Amino acid sequence: MAALTQSFETFERPGIVVSYKQAAVKIYKGALVALNAAGYVQAMAHGTANLKFVGVANETVDNTAGAAGDKSITITKTGSFVFRAFAGFNPAITDLGKEVYANTDWEVQAATAGLTNQYKIGTIVTTETTSAGLSGVRVRVDNYSV
Repeated sequence: MAALTQSFETFERPGIVVSYKQAAVKIYKGALVALNAAGYVQAMAHGTANLKFVGVANETVDNTAGAAGDKSITITKTGSFVFRAFAGFNPAITDLGKEVYANTDWEVQAATAGLTNQYKIGTIVTTETTSAGLSGVRVRVDNYSV
C-alpha cells in the first residue's frame, strides 16, 4: 500500500467519553464499569471473572428488562474520581501513588487480599471523603481503562 498523497479523514474522537452497549443489568452513575467476556459493559465486581476495566459510568442506565445490547451507556475513560475505601483499607498520605483494585463498583482497596480477581483501576492521587461522607480516595484512571 502506498503512502498518502492527499488528506485522509480519520474520524477522530477525543475518547474521553465513549458509549458502550450494556449487558442486561442496571448500572448506576459513578460506578466502575467493565467489559464482560461477551463484550458488553457491566458494573465491576471482583467475584466476576474475565472483566476488562473501561471507566466510570456517566449516567444510570437500567437494562434489566432488556437483552444485552438493547441499551448503551456513556463511560468516562480518563480523569480522577473519588471512590469509597473498602472495609479494612484505611487510606493515608503514604498510600499516594499506589495502585488500587476494584472490590465492588464503588469500593477500592490497595491490597489484593480477599479479591477473587484482581482488577487494577488506577492510582491514588489523594485521600478524600466520598459524596456519601465515607472514607475514600481520589483515583486517577488514565492508562488503566481499555
